Amino acid sequence: MQPKQYLCIALFLIAAKFANAQAVSELDYEGRQNYGLKMGMGINSIYGGKLQNPRPTVGFMAGLYIHSNPEKKRSPFGIQSGIDLRMRGSNFANAKTGDTAINFAYTKMSIMSLDVPLLVNYRLSKQRDKEIKQLQFGLQMAYNFNSVLYVGPQKRPLPTAFNTYNSIKEWDRLPIKMYDLQAVAGYQYRGETLGYSVSMKMGLLNLNDNFVIRGMVDSDNDGVEDKEIELISPTTDPLKEKPGTPQMIGTWSLEFALVF
Repeated sequence: MQPKQYLCIALFLIAAKFANAQAVSELDYEGRQNYGLKMGMGINSIYGGKLQNPRPTVGFMAGLYIHSNPEKKRSPFGIQSGIDLRMRGSNFANAKTGDTAINFAYTKMSIMSLDVPLLVNYRLSKQRDKEIKQLQFGLQMAYNFNSVLYVGPQKRPLPTAFNTYNSIKEWDRLPIKMYDLQAVAGYQYRGETLGYSVSMKMGLLNLNDNFVIRGMVDSDNDGVEDKEIELISPTTDPLKEKPGTPQMIGTWSLEFALVF
């Protein structure tokens, strides 16, 4: 037998062993779980002209997912859903040098939501590879169950930053809509025990629900609220804004999550 033939046989055996190591066995193939946990963080902010000077902030998420097994069929397409608890929002570059700890400038918004993604998976890896690589795209429905606005350079929560009747009683939740819908595009890798996902999400709905925050303040420090003012600045009152100012409050985020 020629040396070239020995070399070809050796390469063939190495390739076969490698392929066998990468392929899912029949037992693993039938028993692979199609659910799990995910935890991660993201860069979030808002877009639109209603709230001025938005800047990115860091948010967090944790959730459960369930998906079909695209490796059990020849089609590369599958579906994935689940439920996530997410904290997102935005910073705002409205505080000025020399501002006191409490002023009317809003500097941060936090939104807590319960989200249900509805995603289509497109498998990039081979049918029975142990490592699953796939593109993801679809929609994510969000229920915004709580929201807080922070003011001043020290970012104090609005309901406690002012001695106001209305802000404490009425503005413990911001005037934004309860439901959001986001377009999702991303990439997911799943190994035998651990994986990760990277996704971009863009809000499709306007969350502005007559976003104007006014309240009564104690202007003379006698313990009685005696003056109604707009509690935050720059103004969110459409009557004070320039004609044609966009009134959109949309959300966007770039997320990274570990998949278990």
